[in-house]
Amino acid sequence: MDRQKTLTESYGKEILEAIAQIAERSPFQEELSYFLNAAHKHFVDDIKQPAPPLVVLGSSIPEELVCTGGRSPYWVLGGSRASSLWADGDVPRDTDPVSRSSLGYFNSGFGKDSLILVPLVSDSSRKLAYLLKTDGFKVHTFHFPPVKDQFFRTEWERQYESCRRAIAMHLKRPITKRQLKDSAETVGRAKKELQKFLSTSADVLPGSIRLFVTNSFYFADDLSLWAAQLESWSARLRHMFSSRMMEKRKVLLLGSPIYFPNYKVPLLIEDAGLEISGQADYSSLQLQSGIAGFYWQDASPAYVRNDSFFRQIQELAGKREVDGMVYHVLKGQIEYDFEFTRLEGFFESMSIPVFRLETDYNYQDVEQLRLRLEAFSEVLNQRRYGRWAAAI
Repeated sequence: MDRQKTLTESYGKEILEAIAQIAERSPFQEELSYFLNAAHKHFVDDIKQPAPPLVVLGSSIPEELVCTGGRSPYWVLGGSRASSLWADGDVPRDTDPVSRSSLGYFNSGFGKDSLILVPLVSDSSRKLAYLLKTDGFKVHTFHFPPVKDQFFRTEWERQYESCRRAIAMHLKRPITKRQLKDSAETVGRAKKELQKFLSTSADVLPGSIRLFVTNSFYFADDLSLWAAQLESWSARLRHMFSSRMMEKRKVLLLGSPIYFPNYKVPLLIEDAGLEISGQADYSSLQLQSGIAGFYWQDASPAYVRNDSFFRQIQELAGKREVDGMVYHVLKGQIEYDFEFTRLEGFFESMSIPVFRLETDYNYQDVEQLRLRLEAFSEVLNQRRYGRWAAAI
């Protein structure tokens, strides 16, 4: 009992420290307060309460399917260093941080009466599903095929329908086409407002704030209210004068997903004098709704050759003025390294330097990473000056 209390206090402290770090980096405290309060409620208040009917492990299941009924499910994404301590004894110590953190969340006693939806996108997710079932949790798995073609699309649609039936059975009510349509429209509006916000806030807000707002999609109780808050913030940004951060070198942040509260990497990038111009990973929000749209755009790590993710990066690089690319890999998540060679070749063909950064949720390597990022920042500065000198 004493250990459980200690772990709970450590978890709460981590969340509050992360919220404070985010708050101090934004000049828009009034607009940011809604999102900070949502984080506090989701991670500090809600974990002490009975879990909602649906809990989703990861972010690869179509949001329209799990948001039916007007209420968002509880997403467990695994970004907490403290919650990983709850998994001690159940997994090896070198288990990837996201898996440890996610399992630890349930080991704290959360989600005992919920239906836990697990997208099978990697070996880790399969093992997590098995461990949760063994521990007596009610689990439904959503299998993702390894390649994309018409045959596997049919299989993916069968998985979608199976998931819909499992949710309906757990909720003890049918999920109608009308409900799915209404849910898709709500999710679609929220995603469009997010895209508008990210476009409007480029070169105005720090990348860490923009990443936090993007993450908040997964801890907002009411997506309609969340979208309205984004719309209001975007309107203010459009109608005010802001000094653009042109003096900073701009980088894309790619690779392993970065989930709240673990913002070690984006904060270090900004401390090194770099600006995160854009961010994408395998969990990036889908822009399309509907079964077909989600399937063809899905960029989860399940696929042997992740062409959707590669196209997403190509499009992102084409829209942004980019000086460099930071590729973030969490230890143990080798699936995120499979695409690195192809991405590295793509950015080299554009004469854009690439920096691969491997880490975990611990802070022992912070100073080492800081030195390496500062050196990378200096390289980008010298390249920028060199281009200016050549132009002059």
